[in-house]
Parts: sequence; C-alpha cells; structure tokens
Amino acid sequence: GGGNSEASEKTIKTRSTEADVIQISGCRDSQTSADAQIAGQATGAMSHALISCLKKNKNQTYTQLLQSMRGTLEGKYTQIPMMSAGRKLVMDHPFTI
Repeated sequence: GGGNSEASEKTIKTRSTEADVIQISGCRDSQTSADAQIAGQATGAMSHALISCLKKNKNQTYTQLLQSMRGTLEGKYTQIPMMSAGRKLVMDHPFTI
C-alpha cells in the first residue's frame, strides 16, 4: 500500500553512491566517543578497538568486525561503534581496506 515506486527509486538513487563508502563511527548518535590512554598513548577507544581487532584477525566480515570491536570496548566504555554505508552493504562480505 500507498507507496510510490518512482519516488522510492529516486530516493535510492539520490541517497546512495556508486562506490563502496563505509563509515565506522565511535558510537551511536546519542553517545559520546571516549578518548583513551592505552600503553601510554593517547588514542580514541574505537580507533584502538578497530586496529586491535584487525591485528588479531584480518579476515573478518563487516558483521564480525563490528561485533569484535563492540566486544573489545564492552565493559570498559559505554560507547557502541556503528557502521554506515553509502549504499546497501552485504554485511557477510569480507571487510577490506
């Protein structure tokens, strides 16, 4: 019901990108990303989690990476890393840089 397929198609085309553009943010919009001191170095908590998780396992899907980052931060920080993309993303595909 009631949906306009032409309007839906236009929205998809104008709100997506041709390239795989992925953003990993340190937290939800309602949260604040934490600064951290890790091994005497100033860093962002999410940045540290991302690097640590990729060092442990370079062959992760988008979902696995996001879950492992969240697990790394859980219990130490209240922030929950989020991922967004410029177009629909297949989350069980390998994460590559």
